[in-house]
Amino acid sequence: MRLFVARVRKFKNVLDSGSINFDPAISALVGKNESGKSAILEALYRVNPVHEADFNESQHYPRWRLVTDRRGGVIDADPVVRAEFMIEDDDRAAVETAFGSNVLTGTTLVVERYYNLPAKYSVDVDAAAAFNNVVEEVGTPNALLEQLTETQKLLGNVAGALKSLPAPDEEAGWTETDRTELSTAVTARTGGKNTEGAVAALLVSRLPKMFYFADYQTLPGRINVTELAGNEEPGQSDLQTARALLKLAYTDASSLTDEDFEERTAELEAVSNELTERVFQYWQQNADLSIQIQADKETKTHPHGQVAVVRFLDIRVRDARHGFTNNFSQRSSGFRWFFSFLAAFSEFEGYEHGVVVLLDEPALTLHGRAQADYLRYIEDELAKTAQVVYSTHSPFMVDSAQLQRVRIVEDKGSKLGSVVSEEALTVGSDSLFPLQAALGYDIAQNLFVGPDNLLVEGTSDYTYIQVLSDVLRDAGRPSLDERWRVLPVGGASNIPTFVALIGRALDVTVLVDGSTKSSVAKVSDLAARGYLANKRVLLTDQFTSVSGSDIEDLFTPGDYLVLYNGAFGDSVKVSALNGTDRIVARIGRLKGADFTDHGKPADYLLRNRDKVTGKFSAATLDNFEALFVALNATLS
Repeated sequence: MRLFVARVRKFKNVLDSGSINFDPAISALVGKNESGKSAILEALYRVNPVHEADFNESQHYPRWRLVTDRRGGVIDADPVVRAEFMIEDDDRAAVETAFGSNVLTGTTLVVERYYNLPAKYSVDVDAAAAFNNVVEEVGTPNALLEQLTETQKLLGNVAGALKSLPAPDEEAGWTETDRTELSTAVTARTGGKNTEGAVAALLVSRLPKMFYFADYQTLPGRINVTELAGNEEPGQSDLQTARALLKLAYTDASSLTDEDFEERTAELEAVSNELTERVFQYWQQNADLSIQIQADKETKTHPHGQVAVVRFLDIRVRDARHGFTNNFSQRSSGFRWFFSFLAAFSEFEGYEHGVVVLLDEPALTLHGRAQADYLRYIEDELAKTAQVVYSTHSPFMVDSAQLQRVRIVEDKGSKLGSVVSEEALTVGSDSLFPLQAALGYDIAQNLFVGPDNLLVEGTSDYTYIQVLSDVLRDAGRPSLDERWRVLPVGGASNIPTFVALIGRALDVTVLVDGSTKSSVAKVSDLAARGYLANKRVLLTDQFTSVSGSDIEDLFTPGDYLVLYNGAFGDSVKVSALNGTDRIVARIGRLKGADFTDHGKPADYLLRNRDKVTGKFSAATLDNFEALFVALNATLS
């Protein structure tokens, strides 16, 4: 199963997060400090934690509501966290093996956790199918079945159903043995629960574990093995990370006795080599480092004469570039975080039913390029074995090519608390900054990485071009050449400046809306002055039947209205639009105000591409194909 959607209520500064949809692979909770990102991760962790963790109303309930809500008796009116897990094929197969076919009718398992109530689990099932499967398996005589009520057949209350089964009736054709076999089979199949409860219990046993990692779990440089052995309480701490490190060496604190302490050095060296290899596959800041885990011990004499041996594990880092070693605790906090995470996660990465990794501000203290390395690690390795949800306020931890994975977290004050949104247009500028900075950094990188740059006016142009290119490529039709770097420059008025800055240094093609006459004139003037070739200036008018067009006019009116209506929750029809000019101008006349919100329909397309793109008309696809063919023809 995988985490599909969740909602957090009345936990720390979260009153109601709203519904949070999770990407199957990676989701990023983006927001400024104190926005509630950590609270959401901590609540999610308690859905099915790797170490026991409950909700505590004194510690976790919103303080400014606690007394009032206690007095009103509403502490447990709603679950603190409600999570839905998508049931996958192997889970469905397990249910069929246990309960027979056609029993599981739902697609999700719902988990609800409370402050003071037991956890609740629910799933949609067909109880009648479960009963019929038992009957078929046991071979119950028809005479008995005819005497059973529908309630009994549905197994809504197994105990009651079994007690009320008709007595044996030799003349009716069934015996005490028949009755016993059916009762035994039903009880064995359900464990004494009703059908929904029995199926839910099976699925709960297959839930992925929630693994949470934050700064306070970073390994110490010197580990007191005696202290480690004397503190076996499970939990999230630096000691738990140290225990995970020992497990990598196939040992634990209690096994490090006087007799075998030195012998363990070989296993520790093997672990050192394994972690070094894994760390430096993605740690690009200094490739000359290596990890050394060494066993050490001290003899201490107490005031009353007792002698004790205190055992330690020392984690050291060798720097081959400078020819010295130093203690792990003296290395950069970013390096220590990365190494500690790999050690801690190693204990759970092989869990049979998967892991949801919850990372609280990962790689926060790393340099920007190192954060990009860690983001690559999440994408290329971690997400291959686990579903990942991480929080960040760093633009370097936002993948500008995967903005559909971003969920924005914003604290809206004591009345609303922290809320989560997928809609960038509804949040404040501070919350948007990491996304804006990520896009800006991506643009800056692209400008100087390759020679072939396509300048477009805004992010909506970028979205339409990339999505429609993917659609055509998947259909085996001409699409945008992969050499292009598509650069949205923040408006038509910025295009001439960008061309003037980079036009002579790099190959640039410009796509301009025909409606921006002044910008077209300026770009044409730059071409005349030798900053770019005339053939490298393309107008959207060349690919539509609309004079003075926008990129939106490459869509047929009907196709664009699908995006518009989906984005704004409207139901505008083509027949309601007057004129044959630009589609956005026609919508503006209908609504009585200029339409300027170009980004929202593009965002709707980006987030609903699988649902929408298959319905695009041939005319829309032909227009974009013609555009891509013309753009590719301008390549060097």
